[in-house]
Amino acid sequence: MNEVQYFNEVYNKFWENQTRKYGYGVYEKNLVRLIARSRPKSVFEVGIGTGWPIGAALKEKGIRVCGCDLAESAVLSAKEMLGNQDGIWAGDVLSYEGEEQFDVVYCVRASWYIPDYYATLKKMISMTKVGGYIVFDIMDNFSLYCMRLNLQKLVDKYFRLWGVERDEIYGQHFLNPARMKLFLGKNGLRYRCWGEREITKGTDIWNTPKIVFLCRRER
Repeated sequence: MNEVQYFNEVYNKFWENQTRKYGYGVYEKNLVRLIARSRPKSVFEVGIGTGWPIGAALKEKGIRVCGCDLAESAVLSAKEMLGNQDGIWAGDVLSYEGEEQFDVVYCVRASWYIPDYYATLKKMISMTKVGGYIVFDIMDNFSLYCMRLNLQKLVDKYFRLWGVERDEIYGQHFLNPARMKLFLGKNGLRYRCWGEREITKGTDIWNTPKIVFLCRRER
């Protein structure tokens, strides 16, 4: 099974279950506030999924929500939920060739499924109006959560060498926060960032690997 098949056949079902359980908690509500704080008229979501909960919450604020996702079945749901048949499509954001630029372009709860996230960020910047904002989160590769998953990958690889079947983990591309900050500065972005526990006020150090970035396009 390749990655596109995985997103269409496995991940979409998994995510539908996850959103029912965790979909609109403290973390997600703060993301919505961050995306909406500049009062955008139009936004674009990379990895829009079914459109819920982030896109749906923004639509309730009167914002036109566009986006893309690899999971075709999820995109069909997003089109209906967000009332946007033309601005939401199935595919990789790198293939976007439209002329429209958006007030905010964001990618939340999805960066770790994108192998070359720096290329995706460059595309997101090009799709953002000068003076507009880019919002995204990453998994800190120095977090305890990421260290634990990296160890699990090594264990799984060892078992596969001996012919023991293990479920393959798709995604989980962790990023270095220091390198990310350097990249943002080189691309003319002013930014602020927050750790997941800072946002949620949680105390769980094992399962809070995310760092959220709010960037302004200056040029």
